[in-house]
Amino acid sequence: YGAAKMFLQSMNTDMLSSQGTAINEAIELAATYFNDEAQTNRVLFIISDGEDHSGGATLDAVELAVEEGIQIYTIGVGSSKGGPIPLKRNGITESYKKDAEGEVVITRLNEDILEDIADDGDGEYIDGANTEEAVTLIKEELLQMDKAEFEAKQFAEYKDQFQWFLAAGLLLLFLDVFLLDRKTQWLKKLDLFNEWEDK
Repeated sequence: YGAAKMFLQSMNTDMLSSQGTAINEAIELAATYFNDEAQTNRVLFIISDGEDHSGGATLDAVELAVEEGIQIYTIGVGSSKGGPIPLKRNGITESYKKDAEGEVVITRLNEDILEDIADDGDGEYIDGANTEEAVTLIKEELLQMDKAEFEAKQFAEYKDQFQWFLAAGLLLLFLDVFLLDRKTQWLKKLDLFNEWEDK
């Protein structure tokens, strides 16, 4: 949860090396990060306008991800009316994405594909129009999940060690009996008590 929150707070468009949408590639890449078999919560959040250029490959990638136990949530951004794709650097719009003919590319929010991905991915579609509401919904979803894998666990391994104490006890008992017997013989040789009685 903490890692997801930190990532959301630091996220910006400069993190992308190129513009364009290939959701199937994003899902396939994300699936490679879940390599710990002990992980019980495998969740993927996709933030996209839903304008997918990979055709049926996206839902195939979703199916494979679900088989790996990954739950997929989608967050829709953009406008259904359409708008240009800003190319930003350090948060400042420098220009807009253009196609091969030099025309400004207009993108439209495709909620249908995002809902299909979320449905097939056992997740939920979240409208990202209101960032605060979207973050609240994401937070609620994360809090509902099993946190067992994120909690520190302590394990104590107990081994039977009684034999050492038993051996030490037997040794002391043997020494006591042996020394007591020798001590008694030594005292008899001194004959202190008999000598005292004679006086």
